[in-house]
Amino acid sequence: MVSVLSVLPVLSVYLAVSGLSLLLVHRFVTKISRATAIFLLAVPLVVTGKAVFTGGIYAPLDIAYEAMPLAGSAQAAGIGNPQTPILGDVVSQEIPWRKAVREAVKNRRLPLWNRFILAGEPLLAMQQPAIFHPFTWAGMPLSLAHAWTLEMTLGVFLALAGAFLFFRDLALSPVACAIGAIGWAFCDYLIFWAGYPLTPGAAPFPLLLLGLRRLARDRNRRAVAITTGALVLITVAGHSETLLHAVAAGGLWFLYCLAADARGARVRALTLSLVAGALALGLTAVVLLPHVEALPHTVEYFTRSTWYAHVHKSRPLGEAISRLQEVFLPYAFGISGHGNSPANQSGYSNAYAGALLFPFAMLGVLSRNRLRWFFLGIAVLGFSVWAAIPGITDLVSALPLLDIAINERLVFLGCFGLAALAALGAEDLFRGRHRAAFGAAIALTLVGLAGGYALVLPRLTALAMPANDRRLVFARQVIPLAAAGLFWLFWILRRGRSSQVALVVLAGIFLAERGAETFPVYPVAPDRAFYPRLEVLDGIPRGQPWRTTALGFMFIPNISALYEIEDVRGYEAMTFLPLFQTYPLWCVPQPVWFNRVDDPTRPFLAFLNVRWVVAPSGYAAPPGWKRVADTPSGSLIENPRALPRAFVPREVNVEPDPARQLLLLGDIPDFAARGVVAAVPGHAPGTRFRNPEPGAGAAGSAAGSAATVAIRTYEAQRMVLDVDAPAAALVGTSVTGWPGWRLA
Repeated sequence: MVSVLSVLPVLSVYLAVSGLSLLLVHRFVTKISRATAIFLLAVPLVVTGKAVFTGGIYAPLDIAYEAMPLAGSAQAAGIGNPQTPILGDVVSQEIPWRKAVREAVKNRRLPLWNRFILAGEPLLAMQQPAIFHPFTWAGMPLSLAHAWTLEMTLGVFLALAGAFLFFRDLALSPVACAIGAIGWAFCDYLIFWAGYPLTPGAAPFPLLLLGLRRLARDRNRRAVAITTGALVLITVAGHSETLLHAVAAGGLWFLYCLAADARGARVRALTLSLVAGALALGLTAVVLLPHVEALPHTVEYFTRSTWYAHVHKSRPLGEAISRLQEVFLPYAFGISGHGNSPANQSGYSNAYAGALLFPFAMLGVLSRNRLRWFFLGIAVLGFSVWAAIPGITDLVSALPLLDIAINERLVFLGCFGLAALAALGAEDLFRGRHRAAFGAAIALTLVGLAGGYALVLPRLTALAMPANDRRLVFARQVIPLAAAGLFWLFWILRRGRSSQVALVVLAGIFLAERGAETFPVYPVAPDRAFYPRLEVLDGIPRGQPWRTTALGFMFIPNISALYEIEDVRGYEAMTFLPLFQTYPLWCVPQPVWFNRVDDPTRPFLAFLNVRWVVAPSGYAAPPGWKRVADTPSGSLIENPRALPRAFVPREVNVEPDPARQLLLLGDIPDFAARGVVAAVPGHAPGTRFRNPEPGAGAAGSAAGSAATVAIRTYEAQRMVLDVDAPAAALVGTSVTGWPGWRLA
C-alpha cells in the first residue's frame, strides 16, 4: 500500500513550481486558459506518474544493482534485471553529482569541489551537476530520491509548455499546439536523455525560438526577457554542446524571422538580441567562466581538439541512409535490453517521435504557412547530421566549435521540426483543409511501417530480439495509427463538423501512443532501492582524509558519493589530463567508462591515499594488510602503506618533461621515499631535491630534525596543514592540480 506521505511531497512541489510558472507565463508572456493549464500540468504525469503516485523513483536504479555489493541486496530492494542497460550514466554520474551538490549545500558550502571521485575534481566547473538550474533547487526540500523524480517531471513540463507557447505564438489553435507539443515533449530524444543534461538543455529550445521571434516582431523588453530566460535555462542545464547547438539553430531562426523586416527594424531587433545575449552571459558567467578555465586541462578537450576535430565525420551514403530507418522504426537496429544491439549503434533511437506524428507532418508540408519551409529545413538538417549524410555533415562539422562537437545530437532539431510540421498540419485540419489527404496520409504511414517492419525483421531476429518484443514494439506503432485512421474514416463518413472535437480525440490517441512507447525506457524503482546501507562499507570512516577503491567491477563508480566515500576511481565528461596520464601506473582504463583497479598493491595507489579496498567476499588480503570486514556482498581490507593526503617525501626528482615524469613515476616502489616534481627553485632539471632529515639541520646549525607535516583539519574543499621543517622542505599531496587551488 502506498503511503499518502510518500506521494504528496513530490506532487505538491511539482504543482507548486509548474503552477507558479504558468501564472508567470499568463501574466507576462501570453494568456492561458484553464483547460490549457490543466493540460500542461497533467500531461507530464503520463511519463512519470507511476513514480509520482507510488512514491517510487523514475531512474534506472536496476543498473546499479548489477554489481556487488548492491547486487547482494537486489531482491530485498525489489530490483530485477536492467530494463534499459544503456542508461548507466544516470545512476553512475548524474545522480551522484546531485548528491555531491546537496552534500555541499547541506554543509553550507559553495558546491565548487567534488571530493568523492577521481582524487577530487571541480563540481561547478563541470557544469553537468546543474548546480544553478531551478529544478535542482526546487527539489532541495525533498529527499534526493524524490527530488530526482521531481526533476524528471519538471523536464517534461518545460518541454511541453515551451513548445505549446511557441506554437500558440504562431497563431495556431490550442488543439494544434497540443499535438505539436506532445510530439516534442515525448520525442525519443528528450525521453531517452531525461536523466542527462541534454534534455533540460534542449527542452527550452522552443522558448528560445519564441523569444527570438518576438525580438524580430515586437522588439520590446518582454522579448528580451523571454530570450534571456531561455538562454539561461539552456546554459545552466549543464551541457555546453547543447547550448552551442541551440544557439546556432536559434540564430538561423532569428535570421529567417528578420528576412521580411525593414532595415531599421532589423537594426533594433539585432541590438536587442545582443542585449539578451549579454544579459544571459552575465547571469551565467558563474557557470561558464569556471568551465572555460577548466576545459583546456581535460583529456576530453585534448582528444577533441587534436584528433576528433580532424576526423572525417560523415558515413558512406548507403550506411547513412540505412540509419535513417530509425526515424520511422526506432527498433530498426535493436533496443537496449532486448537482445543484442550492434556495436556501432546506441541501442536506442533518438530520432523517433511517434507514428501518428507522420500523417500530421505530411499535412504540414502541404500547409500554406510559409514557416513550413523553415521547419522542414531544420528537420532535414537535424536528421541528416544525425545519420552523418555526406556533404551536409561535412559542412556542419567544418564550422568553428562544431568541429569538436558531437553533432549527431543535432537530431533534436529533426524531432522538433517534425513536431512543428505536425502542428501546422493539425491546424489545417482544424480549419477544414486536407481532410481526405489526412486519411490517405494515415494509410500511407501504415503501409510504410508494415513494409519497414518486414524489411528489418531478419535483422531483429539475428540480433536475438525476442519475438514477443518485436511484435509489441510494432503493435505500439500501428494500433494507435489504425485506431486514428478508423476514427477519421468514421468522422468523414458521418460528416462531422467540429474539427476541434476530432482533433482532441486524435491528440488523445497520440498521447496514448507516446505514453505506451516511452513507458518502457525508464523503470520505476521502489523508494527502498535508493542506495540502501551496505554493511561492507560501515568500516570506512567518513569525513577523514583517506580514499577508497574497489576491485574489478565492484562498487561501480561514481556511486561512492551516495555513501559519502572518496573513491579514487571514476569517470567524467571532463577528466583531468595529468591524472589520466598516470592511469597505466595504477589502473586499467576502459573505453567510455571508469578506470578499473585490479591490483590493490600498486605503489601509486598508496600514493593516491587509498587506504580502504572493497573486494569480493572471501578475498585473500595481501600480506601485511588487515581484513576489516567480510560480508556476503564483499570484503573490506586496509592498506597499511597508504600515504596521508599530505606527506613529506625524503627526496624528489626534478623533471619538467611530462613524458619523462611518467617514466620516473613508474620506477618508484615507495612514494614516501621518492617523488617527482616539475620544478624546485634553485635546482636544475635532472637533479634531486632532498627534504631535511634527522641530523641535517639548517645551514650553520649542528643538528636538526626531519621535516614533518600533519593535517590539522580536513574539510571537503580545504586542508589546514602543520608543517615543521628546519629548512626549506617540499610537501607532497595527492590532491589533483586543477586550476583554482591556492596555498594560503
